[in-house]
Amino acid sequence: MSLSNFTIDAHHDFEFNINSRRSIDYSIYLPEGELQGLVVYIAGFGADAGAYQQNFLKHISDNYSMASLFVDYHCFFARPSNGANLSIDPHIMNLLRSITGCIHNESVDTVLIKLNEMRTGSKIPIQIPGTLYPKKNEYQNFGILPALDIIYAINDVFQKFSNIPKKIYAIGSSYGGYIANIVSKLAPCTLNAVFDNSSWASPNINYIVGRDLGSTEFTITHLPNLIIRFNVLSPWSHLTFMPNAFNNDRLTIRSFSKEHIGIMAEAGNRKTFYRFVHFENDGIADTKQKNSLAQNMSNKGFNVQIRIYSPKDIDGKYIKSADHGMGLSMKKFFSIYYNEIKDAINFDQRIDFDFKHSIQFPCESQNYIITYSGDSQPVCKLTNQI
Repeated sequence: MSLSNFTIDAHHDFEFNINSRRSIDYSIYLPEGELQGLVVYIAGFGADAGAYQQNFLKHISDNYSMASLFVDYHCFFARPSNGANLSIDPHIMNLLRSITGCIHNESVDTVLIKLNEMRTGSKIPIQIPGTLYPKKNEYQNFGILPALDIIYAINDVFQKFSNIPKKIYAIGSSYGGYIANIVSKLAPCTLNAVFDNSSWASPNINYIVGRDLGSTEFTITHLPNLIIRFNVLSPWSHLTFMPNAFNNDRLTIRSFSKEHIGIMAEAGNRKTFYRFVHFENDGIADTKQKNSLAQNMSNKGFNVQIRIYSPKDIDGKYIKSADHGMGLSMKKFFSIYYNEIKDAINFDQRIDFDFKHSIQFPCESQNYIITYSGDSQPVCKLTNQI
């Protein structure tokens, strides 16, 4: 088995019209012998990366004779465990220095220690807002740029490795599963199957404009009397009159309306199989919405199944908890559904990258258009509704 690492150019942020150069890093494992296809593993928010990522990729390549791909997609490094920087905004620090009587250049740690001492004996800790700054000077785009990064990496793989059959499976948990579904939306002729554990059917707004809404996505108890509530750096606003508003257009392209599912179905000839697993009382990714997504996909002709688990299904091996994601064994998850559908999949060697076409997703005031030229990476653009 060989491991190769590559860096390629990425699509610019067309929603904000930011033309600064972005890059994508990806890793691919290639087993010896004849290959059976490609598995794309998409981790969510860094929680299942690192050693587990490498272990999973090697497991897939060793046991299924398939190439296995991992992409450091846009804003993947958004947690302290994988390189994000924790910061308290300067205006908040100035306020805390004033409260504690510290001089203007007193260190952050000194200020927080003094603040903690001031709250000694209090039953209610002070809560301080902070920001997570992802590596690579990135920010929370949520869904679109990460999906394009995956698509670009897949296309690059097939340019570099002609011996890999174009039979492509994407698998992910939580945000990773959500990105896999967005990949299948923007590239409906590319994926043969999506295996999705506990993802959202539509964007979780708390991860996009959470700070504006007073909702926190990552919390640290820094000292006994201090809690720091972090949100990932985001360019979006919940204020509808702002140019960076996360408006209905932004929400719709990142969701799966009946109209958009129909466009996916027609553009990709219902090629992709979907296998969803979810917990019945998931407190982060709404289970009813996921059930509705599966039903709407089925109504449009997709081969889709959803399995909802309950506490009685927790076995400590496959389903390990009632928490979001269920502590699911991703190796067993892949094995169950790969073996179930591998013979049923209509093997189509042609993916979106191989021929010229455009896919248009109309939203409230704008259209999202992704164009495949057949000889280069796809291009996304926005046009106004007429």
